Amino acid sequence: MAFLELDIRTLMRALVLGNLVAMAMVFAYKSPGNHVVPMRQFVLSRLFQAVGFCLLSQRGEIPLWLSAHVGNPLLFSGFSLEMLAVARLCESRLHMEKPLAAWAIAGSLTFWSLGSTPSLLVVIASATGAVIYAMGGVGLLAASRRSRLQRLTGLIYLGFCPILLLRSYLAPTDNIGVMTSHMIQSIIYVTQFSLLLVGTVGFLLLMKESDDQLLRESEQRERQRRMLQSNFIDMLTHELRAALAVVKISSSSLKCQLTDQPPEVTRRVDNIGRATDSMSAIVDRCIELERLDRGEQSIHLSECILLDVVTALDVVCGADNLRLRIELNDVDSVLADRHLLEVALGNLLDNALKYALPGTPITLRSDAEPRGGKPGFRLSVNNRVAAGSAPGAGQVFVRYFRGANAHDVSGTGLGLYLTRELARLQGGEAEYRYGTKGEVSFSIWLPAPDYPPEAGQ
Repeated sequence: MAFLELDIRTLMRALVLGNLVAMAMVFAYKSPGNHVVPMRQFVLSRLFQAVGFCLLSQRGEIPLWLSAHVGNPLLFSGFSLEMLAVARLCESRLHMEKPLAAWAIAGSLTFWSLGSTPSLLVVIASATGAVIYAMGGVGLLAASRRSRLQRLTGLIYLGFCPILLLRSYLAPTDNIGVMTSHMIQSIIYVTQFSLLLVGTVGFLLLMKESDDQLLRESEQRERQRRMLQSNFIDMLTHELRAALAVVKISSSSLKCQLTDQPPEVTRRVDNIGRATDSMSAIVDRCIELERLDRGEQSIHLSECILLDVVTALDVVCGADNLRLRIELNDVDSVLADRHLLEVALGNLLDNALKYALPGTPITLRSDAEPRGGKPGFRLSVNNRVAAGSAPGAGQVFVRYFRGANAHDVSGTGLGLYLTRELARLQGGEAEYRYGTKGEVSFSIWLPAPDYPPEAGQ
């Protein structure tokens, strides 16, 4: 059986290198979960084992107290930290910190006090290691969330224990020392190297398994949160709509009764009506946003007379409509979702009325505009703002973004964002252009009826 009696020193050096590689592998793993403590424990365990095997491999070349009486306690500490890291990662129900620490200390003290002969050193080291690995295996099998991987890893650790105990039993009779070429020695160190690889890969797989579980739980909590949020928003918007409808009707009725009141009273009633309209618009935008976030925004395409769509908008019928110029050039009717188109155009016109320079015109244009060989049309709203006040192109369609000139203007920063998303739902896009002299143009491009939006857009 001489072919099984491998060079022990070479095997130990292989274990040193393997432990260093294992440290690098764990360092390279990017865990999204909170595994900092077990990762640190595992890396430290590999460091202790690397240094311990390095000292043992120098047996005969360095003092005995350094190679054996320091090297072996380092190994005991490394084995204990490895088992503790794996047990903590798997949420073992057993509290193993104190038993592992106590046994590692007991093994070290026994080693220092009784380890006088080579065979006795092997007996103490093997017995101590066997108990430590047994604790780790039992800890894995007692994990709160046991999986096949956890059970397999635990059984592998337990399977190493009989080999260590056999070495401990044979050492006195076969006069086996640390560096003795013997079949059981070769089996021990080859198995130790295999266990190093399996333990490291198992630890990484257990972390991945734990991360996947945390991700599933996080997704479940997020779904529950979204459901609660949606239910709350549905309830809130329903109540707000009902309350605003009452205020709107009351203010309109009150205005009709104030025929002989001072202008100041009438003005205040008008302010109530405008504030109510503004609040209603905010509620409507919140509803549209919630539908988008839920993925519940449906599309119902139909032929829409563009002039009917424009004249139906509340912002067109307001007191400021004298500023509005409508130029329907090449497009009379379009195939679109009328509701979504009304919301998108209404947002663009409302934005222009809020930010355009007082007294300057606001133009709504329609133009045929093919793109990529596909026919389409563009609806644009053009106005002027103060020179230098126009925001950058990369900001205007961001959710909740409001420009520097918006501090005196009511709004939520949702209108333009919703416009872009609603345009995309119909297979189009929202666009923004501005000039150096304050020219501002917001537009919606949509494909012509021959090119309806693809499924899922």
